[in-house]
Amino acid sequence: MTLSNAASASLEANPFVGEGGAYASVRPAYPDEVVAALLASARSRGGVTRGIEPAAGDPADSPSVEDAPVVPAPAALATVPTSSAPLRVADIGAGTGKMSELLARAGAVVDAVEPSDAMRAQASSVPGVTWHGGVAEDTGLPNGAFDIVVFAQSWHWVNSELAGREAARILTPGGTLGIVWNQMDVSIPWVHRLTRIMRSGDVHRPDRPPTPGGGFTPMRLTQVTWEDIMTPEQILTLGTTRSSFIRASQAGRDRMQANLRWYLYEHLGYAPGENVAIPYTTLVWLGECAPE
Repeated sequence: MTLSNAASASLEANPFVGEGGAYASVRPAYPDEVVAALLASARSRGGVTRGIEPAAGDPADSPSVEDAPVVPAPAALATVPTSSAPLRVADIGAGTGKMSELLARAGAVVDAVEPSDAMRAQASSVPGVTWHGGVAEDTGLPNGAFDIVVFAQSWHWVNSELAGREAARILTPGGTLGIVWNQMDVSIPWVHRLTRIMRSGDVHRPDRPPTPGGGFTPMRLTQVTWEDIMTPEQILTLGTTRSSFIRASQAGRDRMQANLRWYLYEHLGYAPGENVAIPYTTLVWLGECAPE
């Protein structure tokens, strides 16, 4: 069943309608190599949509691991071949626009689709990004208009069969589907314990590729390792942007924050304002829409 825009506005269906306004400031963005991998995938098959105007914005907002090979990430955005026409990208479940902004600054024209008013309200105004209210299973975007459809930190919220079919509908033949997850590197014991205290959600494994509907080629994997630098206070705020925290009772929220304070200041011994280097791994799954 397709999730309606009305249903997505409920806290039960979409906890981020109740996010308190800190998401944009403390959630990590994405390394340059992730953006480069997305753009290079579309360029490599020679696809650039032409003669298509940007979609009208929302008036209110203006397989197995063997089948999913790991490929090296492009070294930097400068390595991505350029074209006279910009790539068209649909960023689905765009949140506060972290991926949309990076893609636009790399030269793409982006249509960002996000069901939560609270998340769209935190987005920066960036040239090249047009915002829409909508859901992954029914974006309202035009047929065959995009070189890339990307789900950055949002695929686990969607119906994978219906969202995949919708992505195939709005992609140009041979277009790229990208599914991206930032996650703390839980192979490191202290980081694993941090994520448990923060109740950070599922760990997305590299041997379990996404299975979208829509007839895409087998998803292949690029992994990027990097570090985010935060203070203990920022990590405490980061915890308040997790869906488990947003949905919790006040007592549950207080308990999580108290446990985090103990872990960061007493157990790990960080001082207020001290930099904490948090290791991340970003998974970038890429597949292509069947050509005509």
